[in-house]
Amino acid sequence: MAKIRIQNIGPIKDTGMIDLTVVNLFIGRQSSGKSTLLKIICYCRWLDKRVAIGGRVGDKTVAYAYSHYNRFVRELMHFYRFNENFFSSESSVEYTGDVIRIFFKGGINKNAKIELLTSPTRYNSSLCFIPSERNVLSAVKNIEATYRATDMDMLFNFIFEWGEVRERYTPEHRLKLSVAPEIEFYYEKDRGGLIEMRRKDRREIPPFSPFYASSGIQSALPLEAMTHSTVNSIGQNASLSQSDMTQILSRLIRGNATPTELQRAIETEASISRNLLTYQGAQLFIEEPEQNLFPESQAAVTRSIVAAIKRANTVGLPGKSLVAMTTHSPYVLSALNVLMAASEAYDIDRDKTIRIIPENYILPKGAISAWWIKGDGHLENIVDNDIYMLSGLHLDRTSDEVEVIMSRLNEIICYNYGEEDVNADKQ
Repeated sequence: MAKIRIQNIGPIKDTGMIDLTVVNLFIGRQSSGKSTLLKIICYCRWLDKRVAIGGRVGDKTVAYAYSHYNRFVRELMHFYRFNENFFSSESSVEYTGDVIRIFFKGGINKNAKIELLTSPTRYNSSLCFIPSERNVLSAVKNIEATYRATDMDMLFNFIFEWGEVRERYTPEHRLKLSVAPEIEFYYEKDRGGLIEMRRKDRREIPPFSPFYASSGIQSALPLEAMTHSTVNSIGQNASLSQSDMTQILSRLIRGNATPTELQRAIETEASISRNLLTYQGAQLFIEEPEQNLFPESQAAVTRSIVAAIKRANTVGLPGKSLVAMTTHSPYVLSALNVLMAASEAYDIDRDKTIRIIPENYILPKGAISAWWIKGDGHLENIVDNDIYMLSGLHLDRTSDEVEVIMSRLNEIICYNYGEEDVNADKQ
């Protein structure tokens, strides 16, 4: 899997070298740099994918185009809304992926150096960045018609992708939400997106627009729809431009090969092209999956995401699908800790374990990683390898403070009750 190190960009001082695993969690206080980190990882993975499928920018290869004209940092800033003050002469990104190695050092007027790996793993992957602003899809009517961006930024792209994804959920093939099993979503061309509730009391509630749904459903709906649609795209035709296809064909007819050599080239290229013409992996980048959700629902959506990415690694190329998430929630952390314990128990007794935790939620041991972004902009690995679980100390500090305060207040309360008892005895 890929690895990355980011230094001196926005709130991030130095991440150290991060080895990306199947599930990657980043926690930290507000404005600590979680989103900055997630966006840069997504950007590098996207660029890696573009080079892997042989894409071009005009008449230039992707690797050439993004290592000239300050394109690497310029598009990173525009697409993910980074202010130029995020970068300085000390800013750097070091990334090694499936096909390329990226070295970037300096401010907004510097170029990145992009090297091709000697033994690349070429395949096509479906990427999806699910931002925290996802509620606008339901909260603002006709958002796709009203939102305009001078450049195609992250939110514009998400709205555009949502416009395609929602149509895949029809009255015959509905999306059932893990956070609310009684709720189903589907799309009709004339009526738009609709929510239908299947009540236990069988009380009929007519289908209604997500515009009228709770904020939790408005947040969870696009998250679950985009997650499952991205994973379901594995094995389906991928999006290649005409120039990409031309490049694949040109490699077949280039040179004065003999019939035997040409046959071998065709077989090799056909094998590569099958990987490029169909998605073989899914990569999800999710901001705050817990947004507006009840604790029980936070755990449910976390399990749903893990199950989806496990399925992606099963039906696609093994180990080539991943999810990276940011969170403030101790319940997301707890949900992952349960699944980590299940991984360990599964290796000891599979049958007993899957009677407690369904097998589709259980990843191999070591597949889940997590980091705490400290106040000084450095990262701390919070996986305790001795007992294989995530440390919740950083998220539980508020509980500790509450316990101390309650103890002091109870001393006052108990002392007062004691005084009242003494006065009653005197009377």
